[in-house]
Amino acid sequence: MKISFPRHDKEQAFKQLYEEYYAPFCLYAKRFIEDKEAREDIVSDVFASLWDKIDSFELDSDTTLGYIKMCVKNSCLNYLKHQEYEWNYAEIIRKKAPVYENEPDSVYTLDDLYRMLYETLNKLPESYRTVFIESFFNGKTHAEIAEELNLSVKSVNRYKQRTIELLRNELKDYMPLLALILIAGRT
Repeated sequence: MKISFPRHDKEQAFKQLYEEYYAPFCLYAKRFIEDKEAREDIVSDVFASLWDKIDSFELDSDTTLGYIKMCVKNSCLNYLKHQEYEWNYAEIIRKKAPVYENEPDSVYTLDDLYRMLYETLNKLPESYRTVFIESFFNGKTHAEIAEELNLSVKSVNRYKQRTIELLRNELKDYMPLLALILIAGRT
């Protein structure tokens, strides 16, 4: 099927393209995705992306429809891939036994959580520990810490990130509680 696009008026050509092919491309997307709203969002995003490129894109009837079809298909496949990732992650979380399942009678006090935090922090070099404490408990900025410890701001950021990674790995089952401690420590 040929579409006649007046080359002098790209806006009009785009409007015509959108009005004629939005619904058919939504129907095409149904081959991949059942969710009507998701299909409509995907096709709308493809047209929006095309609109963003309108000045550098030649609306040629032979290639534009093929290009849109390819974009819709790829966007649908990316959507499905992301859905699969979310489902797999949800399944992993669902199967993971919570801490209280392994230790049903455990009750952790604030002191217990602080002790676990400091035991983990003590595994780190002193500079890492100092950066973390100054940042989270004393509320100092990276620049202030860098000046005090005679480090670069990038080093302070790197020390802080590595400390957070260690805490995340070592105390992963307690992170929601520890996050509350860290937030409370700043106030």
